[in-house]
Parts: sequence; C-alpha cells; structure tokens
Amino acid sequence: MGIIVIIRQFTLQPGFAQFCQRSLSTPGFSTLHLPAFYDAVDPVDFEGFLMTRLNNLDSELAQELGDFPEDDLDIVFTPKECRTLQPAMPEDGVELDSHVRDCVQTYIREWLIVNRKNQGNSDTCSLKNKGSRKDFHKTLQKQTFESETLDSGDANFQAGPRPVPALPEEASRTTLASSDFDLRSLQPDPRLENLLRHVSAEEFERQNEEARRTNRHAELLALYPSVDEEDAVEIRPVPDRPNEHLGNRILVKLQTLKFDIEIEPLFACIALYDIKERKKISENFHCDLNPDSLRGFLRSHTPSIDLSTQARSAVFSVTYPSSDIYLVIKIEKVLQQGEIGDCAEPYMVLKESEAGKTKEKIEKLKAQAESFCQRLGKYRMPFAWIPIGLANFFNLSTLEREIPEAEGLNGKGSTSDKRATLLQARRLSERSLSSEDSYPVSNFKRISLTLNTFFKQEGDRLSDEDLFKFLADFKRSSSLQRRIKTLPGTLKLEISPAPENLGYCLTPELLPVKPFPENRNRPHKEILEFPIREVYVPHTIYRNLLYVYPQRLNFANRPASARNITIKIQFMCGEDPSCAMPVIFGKSSGPEFVEEIYTAITYHNKSPDFYEEVKIKLPAKLTEKHHLLFTFYHISCQPKQGASVETLLGYSWLPILLNDRLQTGHYCLPVALDKLPVHYSIHSPEKVPSQTPPIKWVEGHKGVFNVEVQAVSSVHTQDNHLEKFFTLCHSLESQVTFPIRLMDQKITEATLEHELKLSIICLNSSRLEPLVLFLHLVLDKLFQLAVQPMVIAGQTALWYSKYISLWAGAGSSTILTESRYYTFGRTSAVSVGSKLLQSRVISCSNPDIAVTPTATDEEVKNIMSSKVREQSQIPGELYGPKPNNLGLFFKHFHEELALQMVVSTGMVRESVFKYAWFFFELLIKSMAQYVHNIEKQDNPRRSRFSDRFKDDITTIVSVVTSEIAALLVKPQKENEQAEKINISLAFFLYDLLSLMDRGFVFNLIKHYCNQLSNKLSSLSTLISMRLEFLRILCSHEHYLNLNLFFMTSMSAPASPSPSLSSQNSSSCSSFQDQKIAGMFDLSAEYRQQHFLTGLLFTELAAALDADSEGISKVQKKAVSAILSLLSSHDLDPRCSKKEVKIKIAALYLPLVGIILDSLPQLHDFTISDARSGKGRTGNPEEEQESTGAINQNVALAIAGNQFNLRSSGTSLLSLPYRQSATLGPDTTRNLLICFLWIMKNADQNLIQKWIADLPSMQLNRILDLLFICVSCFEYKGKQSSDKVSTQVLQKSRDVKARLEEALLRGEGARGEMMKRCRIPAGNDRSAGLNENLRWRKEQTHWRQANERQDKTKAELDQEALISGNLATEANLIILDMQENIIQASFAAECRDNLLGGVLKVLVNSLGCDQSTTYLTHCFATLRALIAKFGDFLFEEEVEQCADLCQRVLHHCSSSIDITRTQACATLYLLMRYSFSSTSNFARVKMQVTMSLASLVGKSPEFNEEFLRRSLRTILAYAEEDADMQATPFPIQVEELLCNLNSILSDTVKMREFQEDPEMLMDLMYRIAKGYQTSPDLRLTWLQNMAEKHTKRKCYTEAAMCLVHAAALVAEYLSMLEDRNYLPVGSVSFQNISSNVLEESAVSDDVLSPDEDGICSGRYFSESGLVGLLEQAAELFSTGGLYETVNEVYKIVIPILEAHRDFRKLTLTHSKLQKAFDSIINKGQKRMFGTYFRVGFYGSKFGDLDEQEFVYKEPAITKLPEISHRLEGFYGQCFGEDAVEVIKDSAPVDKRKLDPNKAYIQITFVEPYFDEYEMKDRVTYFEKNFNLCRFMYTTPFTMDGRPRGELSEQYKRNTILTTMHAFPYIKTRINVIQKEEFILTPIEVAIEDMRKKTQELTAATNQEPPDAKMLQMVLQGSVGATVNQGPLEVAQVFLAEIPADPKLYRHHNKLRLCFKEFIMRCGEAVEKNKRLITADQREYQLELRKNYGKLKENLRPMIERKIPELYKPVVKVHSTRESFRNHSFRKYDAQTSSQST
Repeated sequence: MGIIVIIRQFTLQPGFAQFCQRSLSTPGFSTLHLPAFYDAVDPVDFEGFLMTRLNNLDSELAQELGDFPEDDLDIVFTPKECRTLQPAMPEDGVELDSHVRDCVQTYIREWLIVNRKNQGNSDTCSLKNKGSRKDFHKTLQKQTFESETLDSGDANFQAGPRPVPALPEEASRTTLASSDFDLRSLQPDPRLENLLRHVSAEEFERQNEEARRTNRHAELLALYPSVDEEDAVEIRPVPDRPNEHLGNRILVKLQTLKFDIEIEPLFACIALYDIKERKKISENFHCDLNPDSLRGFLRSHTPSIDLSTQARSAVFSVTYPSSDIYLVIKIEKVLQQGEIGDCAEPYMVLKESEAGKTKEKIEKLKAQAESFCQRLGKYRMPFAWIPIGLANFFNLSTLEREIPEAEGLNGKGSTSDKRATLLQARRLSERSLSSEDSYPVSNFKRISLTLNTFFKQEGDRLSDEDLFKFLADFKRSSSLQRRIKTLPGTLKLEISPAPENLGYCLTPELLPVKPFPENRNRPHKEILEFPIREVYVPHTIYRNLLYVYPQRLNFANRPASARNITIKIQFMCGEDPSCAMPVIFGKSSGPEFVEEIYTAITYHNKSPDFYEEVKIKLPAKLTEKHHLLFTFYHISCQPKQGASVETLLGYSWLPILLNDRLQTGHYCLPVALDKLPVHYSIHSPEKVPSQTPPIKWVEGHKGVFNVEVQAVSSVHTQDNHLEKFFTLCHSLESQVTFPIRLMDQKITEATLEHELKLSIICLNSSRLEPLVLFLHLVLDKLFQLAVQPMVIAGQTALWYSKYISLWAGAGSSTILTESRYYTFGRTSAVSVGSKLLQSRVISCSNPDIAVTPTATDEEVKNIMSSKVREQSQIPGELYGPKPNNLGLFFKHFHEELALQMVVSTGMVRESVFKYAWFFFELLIKSMAQYVHNIEKQDNPRRSRFSDRFKDDITTIVSVVTSEIAALLVKPQKENEQAEKINISLAFFLYDLLSLMDRGFVFNLIKHYCNQLSNKLSSLSTLISMRLEFLRILCSHEHYLNLNLFFMTSMSAPASPSPSLSSQNSSSCSSFQDQKIAGMFDLSAEYRQQHFLTGLLFTELAAALDADSEGISKVQKKAVSAILSLLSSHDLDPRCSKKEVKIKIAALYLPLVGIILDSLPQLHDFTISDARSGKGRTGNPEEEQESTGAINQNVALAIAGNQFNLRSSGTSLLSLPYRQSATLGPDTTRNLLICFLWIMKNADQNLIQKWIADLPSMQLNRILDLLFICVSCFEYKGKQSSDKVSTQVLQKSRDVKARLEEALLRGEGARGEMMKRCRIPAGNDRSAGLNENLRWRKEQTHWRQANERQDKTKAELDQEALISGNLATEANLIILDMQENIIQASFAAECRDNLLGGVLKVLVNSLGCDQSTTYLTHCFATLRALIAKFGDFLFEEEVEQCADLCQRVLHHCSSSIDITRTQACATLYLLMRYSFSSTSNFARVKMQVTMSLASLVGKSPEFNEEFLRRSLRTILAYAEEDADMQATPFPIQVEELLCNLNSILSDTVKMREFQEDPEMLMDLMYRIAKGYQTSPDLRLTWLQNMAEKHTKRKCYTEAAMCLVHAAALVAEYLSMLEDRNYLPVGSVSFQNISSNVLEESAVSDDVLSPDEDGICSGRYFSESGLVGLLEQAAELFSTGGLYETVNEVYKIVIPILEAHRDFRKLTLTHSKLQKAFDSIINKGQKRMFGTYFRVGFYGSKFGDLDEQEFVYKEPAITKLPEISHRLEGFYGQCFGEDAVEVIKDSAPVDKRKLDPNKAYIQITFVEPYFDEYEMKDRVTYFEKNFNLCRFMYTTPFTMDGRPRGELSEQYKRNTILTTMHAFPYIKTRINVIQKEEFILTPIEVAIEDMRKKTQELTAATNQEPPDAKMLQMVLQGSVGATVNQGPLEVAQVFLAEIPADPKLYRHHNKLRLCFKEFIMRCGEAVEKNKRLITADQREYQLELRKNYGKLKENLRPMIERKIPELYKPVVKVHSTRESFRNHSFRKYDAQTSSQST
C-alpha cells in the first residue's frame, strides 16, 4: 500500500502546491494550517541549466569556488598500518585452509577509502577547525572603551574618615554656586583644527565615509562567538581507521630484586590481577635479576639464552583501570629438599653484612644451593610473593568522576589532555584505541617503589582463589603481615605510563615493534591483556595463542611414592615422543621456544595446587593429531644411589580439536598410570574406547586433574553460529566433497542452501563479542553472497532478501539484546547524528575497515555500526587484482541493494529503515566506486545511473520520509529515532549531490519537504525536522554553487554604480526599481533558482510567522542554521574576495525582508538594558533592581530614560505592541548579526537604490531595526564578553533577582534587614557582615554561572578584545546604513520624518558603551547632520535635540581625550548652528542646562573635572570663532557655561553625600528648590530624586516626586490654556498629598511660560502630564499605596476622556481594578514605614547640631538596624571613636556631653492622632498616610531611675510635629514642634489595664479562633505567678480609697477597668473551654481555678465605690484639649476646687 501511494504522489502536477493557505487533513492527523508559501517549489533543472548557462555566465567565479563538473568523491587504496616491522603471519610452508586464509587476507589487505576531495575547504571543516582562528585575535586592534578606563578610577571616593560638610540653610542659588571657581583658570583641550573651516556638506560626507571605510574588519562573523554546537548536526567527524586494541599502557621496569643474603638464583613472574572481578587480567611476564655468578649454577640446564628472554621491563595494558588492580610478583627458586618454610628460614635470620660465623653459614648454604641447582636445576619451587596496588598510579580522582566527552569537536588544545585516560573505564572501549589515540596516560603518575618485605608462600595456598583472598585482605588492611610470615629483602621497580614510541619492544608473539633500533641491549616486552569485560573492537592482526593452566591434582589415594609432584606439559603433533613441538614460549634467561615445561613443586604434597601459565603459539593449521600431553612425575630431592631424579606417575592428554573446533574451557581429566595405547590422541581421555590390554587409571577413571585452556585467537571464532556460517560459505567457494561434516551434523549438497539460510538467520543468536571481532569477515562474506550468483549443484541460487534481513536483523536482535554492553550514556540525537555519519569520509573495498562504534547504543546495536566504513565492493575486488571484467558477471551492488531495500517487507523492512544510515552508507560507497570506475567523460551525470535505480532511490527516500513522519506522530521516545533517520537521510542526499544528477536530488528534497508537511500535525516538529535536514544539505562544500549564487548578478542592474543624480533621472527605469525591490523578497522565482537557500529561508519565515507552542526552540534553530552558514562563508578562503562576497550577500538579500517583517517579534534590548542607562557600574545588582521597577509605557516620565523610548510618531511600533516579543535575546542577536552581515557585504550602491525606493513606512522599520541593533551589540565589558554572556549571565542574574525579590518581598524582618544591607555604606566594615556574606556573592556564587573561574586572564583579555572589535564593527555597519538612508532620502527629498528616526538611532548608540573608534565616526556623522539639516533639527526634532544634548554632554565628561575632543566640537557646533538658525539659542541653552542637571543627578561615575575641561574647550572655540565675534553669541555661550559650571559645583557636594542617602536627598531637594524659578530644571531635579528613590526601593517617595513634578506641569499648563478637564494647578493634587501645594507657581511676573526655551521640555504637555501621573501610579502601586493610585487616576481619567483615548482608559480601569483588588486582599497585611526620631548633638555635626528629624524607614526596621547604619556612616565620617549613640530617649542635657564627640539619639516613634482625627482615619491605610504627628513614651521615676515600683512609675509622652506630612519627596523631615505630657502612676496603671482588656477582647473574638493566642493572653491575665500582674496592680491602687480627692476620678476609672477586665477573663475562660483538646483538660481546670481565685481576690476592691463621686457635679465646659491623652489634669483641678 505504502509504495503505491508514494508513486501516485510523485505524479502530481508540478506546482500543484502553489495555491494559498491550504489545510491538510490526513486521517488521524489534526489539521495543520501552513503558510501559503511553505510548500517547496519545483527546483530548476540543475544539470540542464548548467549546460546552457555556464558558458556565457560568470564562469570564472564559479570556477573559483570549486570546479563544477568535477566530482567530489575520490577513491584511494592505502596500505594497512602495521605496528610491527613485519605483519604477523602464520608459519610458512603450510597449506592453510580457506577460513584461515581469508582471515589473514583480511588482516593484511589494503584499505579502499572514499575521500571527499574538497574536504579541506568545505565550510564545515574550516568552521570547526578554528585553526585559522587560533591566532586571529593577534590581528585585531585593541578598542578603547570608557567603561574600562573608569574601573580603576572609582577608588578615590572611598578614602578614610571625612567631615560631613554643612548644608547652607538659605536655598538661594547664590550660595549654591559659591564654591564656583573660574573656568578660565583651566587649560582647554586641543581643538579639532578644521571644525570651523567652510566645506560643502557633500565633501564633508565624503571625507567621513572615507575615514569610516579605512581600517575595517573584513570578516564580521569571525568576531562573533560561534553558534552553539548543539545545533550543529552537519558535523561529520572522520572516523579513525580500525586498529589493534590497546588499553592504557603501563611500563613496569624491574630494577632490583634481592634478599638479605644472596645464595641462589631467584626467578620472578609478574602479572596483573583485578580483585573485584576476581580475574587475572594479563599474561605472565617472566624475568630474573640474578648476577652472572648465580646464573652459572644453572649452566647445565640452559642450552641457550635468547635475547628476548632477558627483558626486565614489560608493557602492560589495562582497558578498564580501577583501584582494585594489583601487580603481583611471584618469586620462585630452584627445588631443594624441605618445606618452603624451612628453605626460607636462613633468609629470615641471616644478613650478608655480618662477619664471622654468619659468613661461614652463608658460604655453606651457597655450596648447598649449587649442588641442588646442578641436580634439580630444571625444577622450581614457590618461594615468596609481593602485591603492589596500582590505585595510586591510576590517579583515582579521575576515575571517580565521569570524564566529559573528550572529543570536543572544536578541538581546543586542552581537551586532548583531559581526554581522560579513563574514558574507557566508563564505556566500553568503543574506540579502537589506535596508537596515537590510546588515551595519553597523562594523569597517571610515574612512581618509583622500593619495597622491603616479601610474603612467604604457603604451600597449601597456592591457587588463584587463595591469592584473591589474600589480596582482598591486603586491600582492607595491611594486617596480612601478622598472619603471613615475611622475608626481608629489597624490590625496586618503576611504574610509568608507556611512552608513545618505546624503542626495541616485542609484541606478545615476540615480533619486533616499530621503531626497532639497531643497537640493542635488553628489549621491553608487551604483555597481553585479558580484559575483564568484552572489548568490541574487530580483529585487525593475526594472533593465535593458547594458554594452558594446570590447576589441581588429587593423588591423595595413590601409593606413597607420589609426594613431590610436577607435571611436564607438551604440545604434540603426533603420538611419538619426538612429535613434541617447540611452540611453548620459554621463561626468563633461556630459549625463546621450548618443547616442554615443568610446573613448580610443593614439597610432600599429594594433592598440590598449581599456578603455572603455559603459553603456546598455535600452528595455523590444526589437525586431529594435535593434542596437549601431560606427564606426571615424582621428583626425589635427595640423591639416592643409581635412582633417577624423576619417577613416572602417569599420563593425561587433551585433543586440541573437537569436531574441527578448538577446544577451550575447564576440564577435569582422568590420569592413566601406564604407557598410553596407540591412537590415544584421537579420543578425549574421558571417552577412550576400551582397549586390550585395558588402560590402568588412577581411582578407576575418575577425573583427578583439573586444567583450564583458553585461546586468544583472531582465527578461531569460538562461536558455533559463526563457525557454521563460515564453513558453509567456504563450501560454496571451494571445491568440497559432500556431505560436509559440521559439528555433529552432516550436510548434503541438497540441504546446503537451506542450511546456509539458516546459518545466516542464526548469526543473530551468536554472541556479540565474536560477532564484532570477526565483523570484517562476516560482512565480506555477506556482500559476496549478495552479489555473486552462487552455484549449488549446478543451479544458481540468489536469496538476497535473506542477507538484507540478516544485516538488518543482526542489527536489531543481536545487538539490541546486548545493549547492556554499551553502557555509555545517550548522547543527544545530534551528536549521534554526527557520529553515525562518521563513515562518511573513508570507506574501503572491504569491510575490514570497521569503525569502532562511537555511535550510541542504538546504533551500535546494529552490527553494522561497528563497521561503518566498509565499502560495498564490487566483489571482483575481494580476492583478485583490480577487475576489468566489471559488470559482466556481477550485478552492480548498489542497484541490487537499492532494489532489495525497496522490495523488502515485514520485519526486514522495519530493520532496514531503523538502521537506514548503514544502508545509505553502503549505497554511497558502492556508487562512488562505480562512478570511479566508469568513464566519466562519456557519462554525464544525468545518465550515470539507470532509470530503474533512480526510481528505486526515489521510492527509498519517499518511504524513509513516511517512516520519519510516522515515528514523529508517536510518543516522545520514537522522536529521537525519527531525528536520527532524518539526519541519515539528509546525509544520504548530501552525498548523492556529489554523485548523481543534482536536479534529480533537488526534486527528492522537494518531495521530502512536501511529504513531511502533508503528514505532520505539529508545526514546530515539522519545521525542526526540515531544518536539521536542510542544515546538513547546506553544509555541502559546493553549497554556493548548488545555489547558483553567481546568478544573482543577472538580476542586478546593469550600470555598475549609477551616481545619485542619475538615479533620480529617468535613466533608471521603474522596471529596474521593481527588480531591485524584488531582490529583497522571497519570490517563487528566487526559491526556484536558489533552491536550498530558498528552502532554508522558507523554514525561517514560517518559524518566525508561527505561534504554536515550542516554536521558540525552532526559531532559534532556524536562525542559528543561517548564522552558521554565513560564518562558514566568512571563514572560507574561497569567499574572501570582495566581488565574491558581494555575490554571496546578494544571495541572502531576501533574508532582509524576512527580518524586517519579524521586527515586532524581536527581543527589545533597549528595554532590558534601559534602566542601567549609562551608569553601568559593573554592579549587576543595581541594574537588576532598577529594571522593571518602572513600567515601560510610562517610562516617558523619567527624563534620563527618555532615550529608551521611541518618540511618538516616527516609530512604527508604538510600545504596547512590543510586548509580544517572541524571540529570545540570543535568537534575536543571531538574527541581527545576519542582517548586519548582509548590509556589510552587499553592494552599497544596490542598498542605496533599494532604500531610495522604499516607502517611508519601510524605512522607519529599518530604522527601528537599527535602533534595536545598537542596543543589541552594545559592548558588555570583560565581565560578560563570553560566549555564554547572554544566556548564562542573564540566567544567573534572573535567579539572583528572583532570590532577592523573594527575600525582599518582606518575608519578615529578615527581608527588611536585607533591604537595609542593600544600601552600601561606603566601606565593607560598616556595611556589616551580611553585606559581605549576602551581596558579595558576585565573587562566588553568581560567578560560577558564568564559568569564569576556569578562564585565564589572557583568555578573558582575548575575549574582551574580540567582543570590543565586534561591538565597534557592528556599530560602524549601523552607521554606514544610516549614512545610506540619509543620502538616499536626501536625494529623494523625503527627509522630514526620517531624520528623526536616524537621530534616534544615533542618540541611542551614543548612550551605549562605545569604543573611541566608533565615537569618532559617529560624532563626525552628527556634525555633518547638524551642518546639513540644522534648521530642521532645531525646529522639528525638539525632543531628539534634547536627548542629543544630554548624550553629547555625557561624552564631554569622558576621561578619554579623543572622545572629549570630538564631543566638545559637536556640542559647540550644535550651539552655533542653533544660534545661526534662530539667532538666540535659548532652547539649546535650556536643553544643555537640563541635560547637565539630569546627568549630574543620575550618573554616579561621571567626572566633573573632565566636564569642566570640556566647558573650557567650548569657551575656547567660541573665542576663536572669527565669524561669530560680531554677534552676541560668544557672550551667551559664556553665560551658559558659567551656569553649567555652577551646576557642577552642586554635583561636587552631592558627591560628598554619596554615602548618606538622607543628606543626599536633602541636597537634591534644596537644589530643586533653588530652581523654583526655572520649572524645567526643577522638574529635572525632581526626576533625579525619583530615580534615586527608585534605586533605593523607596517607591512611595519616588512616586511623590513625580506627583510634585506633575503638579508643577499642571501649574504651567493652567497658565497657558484653560481647559476644564485639566487639573487647576497644584490644588487639584491635594488629595494625593497635602505637600503638593509647594509647587504652586511663582507669580506670573517672574516667569512667563511662553518665553522661548522655558517649559519647552517634553513634559510640559498634556501627554507629559499623563505620563508622569501614570508612572506615579505604577510606583504607588509597587509601594503598596493602592488607595493613592485611585486619587492619581482621578486626575488622569478626565484628560484621557477628553482625548477619547479609549485604549488607555481600558488600561487605566484595569489598573484601578487591580488596585482595589489589592486593597481587598492585602488590606491589613501591607507594611508601611517605620518611623524613628533622630536627634543630632555636637558641634561636629555643623548645621545638624541639635536638629531633630523623623526618619521614615522601610517597614519592620528594628531600632538596632537604623542605629547600626547611622553609627556606621557617621563613624566613617568622624572616626569610630568620635560617634556615640545615646541609648535612652530622655531629654538630652547638652552640658553633660563631650564637645569632641558627635552624639546621635534614636527613638522609635508611632503616628499619633487626636481622638477626633480617629473618626476620619478609619482604615489601616488612613492611619499610615499623611502623617505629621508622632509620639514616643519615656518611662521615669521621680528619683531618676527609668523604672520603679508600680506606685512610683511615671510616663512622659512626647508628641512631635514635622514640617511636612509623610510620605513626602524625602525620607526624613525636620521636627518643628514638640509637646510633652506626664502620666501619674495611676494613669499609667489605667492605660495598662485598658491595653490588657483590649488584648483579651481581641483574642476572644478573633475569627477564626486561635487557641494558642487566647491561652497566652489568659495565662498573662489569670496565671497565678504573674509578676506585677493585675492582682498586684489592684492591691497597689485599689486596696484603699485615696486620701487625695484629686485622685478619686482615677481610682474610679481604674475600678471600672478592672470590672470589665474580670468580665472579659470569664468570657475568655469559657471560650477556651470550647477550644481545648482532650489532653488539655487539666490545664483548663487549672485556668478555671486561677480565674476563680483572682475573681475572689478582686471582688471586695471592685465593689467598693467612692461615695463622693456620686453627688451631682458642676457642668464643665469641655474643650477638645481636655480629651487629649487621657489626661484629666485640667478637669481634676476644677473638681478639686469644688469639693473643697
């Protein structure tokens, strides 16, 4: 079914998809709406096109970029590399059987490799080998940035204690300017010499342009951090050629081995053991260090000594290092009489050095030893051993942590060392560790060891089992020594990583390894490893070894003679004793090969253990006759007369082959006692048929001898399935006689075909390791079967599908089940993608080239995976010379394979597509070889391959595409699979482009795209898949040619560069204009001609257009795909020529259109960076704080921020729509850099023409885009000039901001405390510890996110250098663009609305941190603009002009001379032109003054010294300007400069108060007051104050500043026009704050608003007023004063209604609703300020002396906090010892104070209201707003102590009145009035009892009830033990009626209080009864009892009334005073007078 559908689909009409928006609905899929342009168009017929066009085209260009007609794939034969001098080969002269021959052939035949010719200059390569970029930074110039010159300058503010300067009281300007000094005393900076020269505007522009063009960086993207690798699917690493597997190689050198006495030769045998796996992991290395004298003892037993046996150093290999590996050295000696213990005795007690008797003993022992050696020299006995742990050597820290993937694709130098040795320990050696690549053991240490104790061998514990137990104990503790006897001795050895080329080394087969020098002494030996787990690396050399391990013999029941038993082991090729073969490797100091070997002997042990390892070199051809023969002897140690040394005990044997298979494993063999019968060796000893005479067996034929046999062979597969498969294959190839025997079955010719099929299917069941080891051969055979018709019994048999199924099947089942072997974790699909594709580049004529599977499990799963590189060869090449009979006998492999892929079904089909990448590889390799072999000239691409083959390919691509689509609709897990297949398919087509008709391949791509979009339901998945696919295709090295990029020249205008004037004449036809505009559109024609680029742009456009979920990832992908393409052009040497670049840029022009369309979605960098303005102090915290505090739409209100906003009118995007930013900052940045790249490289004339024809709306879009670009590429300084800068830094900042937010949102006192810590207090000491802990995190926590630690300073500098150049270059491109726009629009006379836009961008760029290079050019452009469009500027673009003034002024204060010079010149020109255009430059004057004021108020790091110098320079210009001398201009300039100078003086003062926020605000307040007559400046200062408050998070105060500013504006507006919807001056603002009246304007005669330059700022307008108020509302709402929000909007709404601005009204009402909701929800929970009275005493304070203030601090500030802060701050000013905080609140007596000290008294105060006021102040908010009276209480007693007995405790209540009401525009306000009242003890008691009663009432009535709270209050009221409790109060004051009648009233009042109190207690006790749980019953009873007692005790006192009080009284005329403060003094006076 699938196929039919597909074919039908391909027959649809071309262009069928061109109709609009289509909605596809396939059954089972949801409908997906795709953009109309999304379908792929029909590509151009590439080959045909080339034929016709190439001749008359720009063929040179095409040639330059790589030859068109040539093919990219090249085929080479390379010999196999061989480590040894000669490859390992079987012995000569033997007729090998076919399998062995094939194996050997496979190991030595040369590779056939398919290379890409242009790999070197393909984009991917050059991109990824940043080799060229390594020293690239050395070519760059260092750019100077002011921000970096400043860093060092700030230090001088922090210096030691300093006096606080007094603030002058009068607020007049004169005093403020008193610190003024004469400007003329300064030296002016050098002037620009030609500033005043007259030159035409055109000439000026030309000079500017020339200057800009010089010294520019050619490759923009070389400066841009490379795109994230995670998207780089197109990287295909070249896999290594398969090599012999070597683990980590360790060189062990034995230097000394001796005991305290040297009496006999000793022999060492060294091997590695892994105690965790309980496995011996290397073969033995035998060596001895005997001196010649001792070696002589054995002369008679050693016929010859070969050099190879004299090695003393060995190279061990460890694939899986771990801490459990031990090097064990066993020491043997020649057999002698006695137990091991007896023989060791002398070694323990004697020392060589001692003289006398000892010496004689030693001599005697030596002689004894010599005789034993001569007699028993060939036998050994175990003696001692010593273990050495290698944990230290495998530096284990590296083992523990997972080593990061070593192969960093962008190979930095460092990764190679990290290439962790141990990568392998974690994942299988899935890398063929070729020699250059065996992980450098760099983090293994070289260690030299000297050991002084050996363990004695125990005769009964010699087996490996015992050894592992010993080692495990040894590892746990070294306590072994206590249990095992030790021998003193010396062992010295050195362990080190084996060097790369170790001269003179021998392999385990004793072959010399290269390099093999001539002069030789002792060789090194390589020791074979037995890895603990499988190593999946195919065999590449011939190796055929057998290891025999005799283990145990049980002769316990034998007659007495068998005691000292040894076994002679021989390898026999027949039964005659002479047939013993010399193939056993000898031990040390002897012959290389021997015929027999004896095991070591344990004295008097009838069932000994053996630990011998016999290593045998197997003959290549084995027969039935080969067997192992074991002969058992008893050795008599004592010489007896005439008796021989050996006594024969018996025989056993083991045939080597069983059913033609090598026998390995464990055996338990019987032992025969007599001579063996003839032909014994054919049978195994267990199954010998009965003989005559019968054989005598030990213990009646029971197995008594345990032996193990292991083979390490690259010939014997040791796997039944593989054996069977190979045998059957060979039976087909060679003439064999049937039936053939296979294991225990016979196969006849008839069943051969069936059996072969079966054997192929069974390959799946074979073990994975042998399958991988023999992979090359298996594939060889399979390919051969696939294409070669097999002739069986005269019939041709071809069952191809079987092979396919095997290949695929083998993949799926075998390897899937084995997935556990591939332990290393999943890489992302992408890296899989890249690794799978390894195969790409090399391939060989035979599968010998296996690639080690670096792919992930899934892939590896596929058998094939391991041999990614085999070439599907044309089988003739398998065994013969290069065939010339091509295609005569064989089908072409690629055709066959394609056909079978198409017709496969079921499981097979599934597997084929699952592992499609492998089959694609095969196809490509095979096609490459085919193309290589045909005559290219006669076969143009179109006709190279048959139509049938093309159809098959079409079908395959189609089916794979459907498969991808089907998988994508399934759950997540399948998606990964789909991604991999998708990537494989892309690479397949990529390769086809190099081999087939390219038009055909383009059509395949088209079908793929359309098919996917028909099938998928999720847009983001669809685009994502298509993107990865295209990204790979676009990485083709001929990508540009494939896109016919040189064609763009066809559509470019003919005239090379028409001048501007001709452009406006008719010579440029409108047709041509359309053509130009068309070049920027993604038209169908474009997509057809430039097929791949067209597709890529289509994806991008669709992604940017879409809005589905998950799309942002896709957008990022799309953009980075294009960016990486552009980067590759920048780095491709073929594209470096300018004309080529212009052509390439023309290819990308439609991208410009796409970017402009997506403008509203771009991330707006201007917003995120806005608030940090210029004041980037490198303190991210502050930036963070300030961002977001102020809503963007209202930001119009803060003067300094004017620059973040698009001014109304010009901008296309009015702000509210910006909020839909869907692209992240990174994606946006990448997109914008692409835009700049095109603008930089495109033909500038073309760009200008295009601009000239654009409608102004489009031009505005371009300007908007440039505006964003400016902020986007702002230089961020070293801190973040990092590839990760944006993401990581942003992330860490966000996290930090969130954390801070959480803490600051006021989670209790702690949050508040933290807010306090935010206000830096000058130096760390005073800021308290928390300052260091919390906020210095910069240095610790947050920096990690930025991965700074691991970068060296040099790297950081280099990064900063590059990013500085990037910022400069990007901004210069933007500047070029603006120049283009100015010129084009100037020519077209449409400049009016554009100029503003251009200025906006320029001003924005001046506001960013720029390099001096850029600033120089920017100021030049500005001057040209002023000269050219001066009048227009000053008339129309007022706001821009103001912004410009501020920016230029800022640069006038720069510390860099060049910048200052440029800025002064520009500012002077600005003044001069404004003067000449209006002959009075009041407006510019005003703007400059305001700019300076706002600059001064805001930016902390600005330097007045430099600014003064600039002012002086401007003065110099004015004086030197000859043309202007006749006018009043110079005088006006001087006036202006003096004024500026005096403003600067204010700044100096502000500097001094930088650390004291209150003083600073006071000063700013005063400066603002000083400008009462200059509303613009007052407004500016109010805004400065607002800004400062916002920074300190004092939102309410900031809002108040804005309200004052709004009131100011309202005053002036009401003077100008009388509109009834406008507020009537400041009076209308009274409800917001009573303080606003200060703003009522000074009388009209002082100021008239119409005067030029007055009230001209942008705020003196209705929209300005609304802006200020909206901003204020936002801040009030942030500060939690929601009620005020309502009041503010009451003023705003009428204005909005009058303007019919319904959108704003909607917004406003929604904000009001929010505010009211907040009141309902948060009502009581809000925190308003906490107030303190602060008094300053002491002459040190100057003006502050004896001043009292009320300070408003954030809610829940505790007294110690404010006290700590003030004490710290003033301590810094006056010295810590000079400041003292007065701890109490009693009145201060100045006479008692030390005149040399400064005293601060701090008291907590609460808002105070008269009772009548409480009627109006109902809500919680009203009690906390508009406060100007505060009270605090001081307890005292008459004798001066603060506290005393109840009867003597008085209280003083102090009420303070402040000058203004809180909240105000400052946080501290002067106290202007103080009243005091004193309460007598009884009044104090009444107050206390009232409080208690209120608490009880509240706790009782609380809803929902709170039992804990209630019980607390009750306990305090009725608890028996309450000290100074109610009872005591009653006893003191109510026990008797007071004598003084004045106290009657108080007495009575207290009595009534108690009455109510006891009643409330009763209620509370009752309520508690209802709330308690069962376990609290007793508690309740206790409470009840106490309550009863209390009531009883109080009753008499409560019931006693004072009779006098109940007489009628005289009426009193009460005044309000009398109720004040519960004090009845006045009233009492009257009553007492009556009663007397």
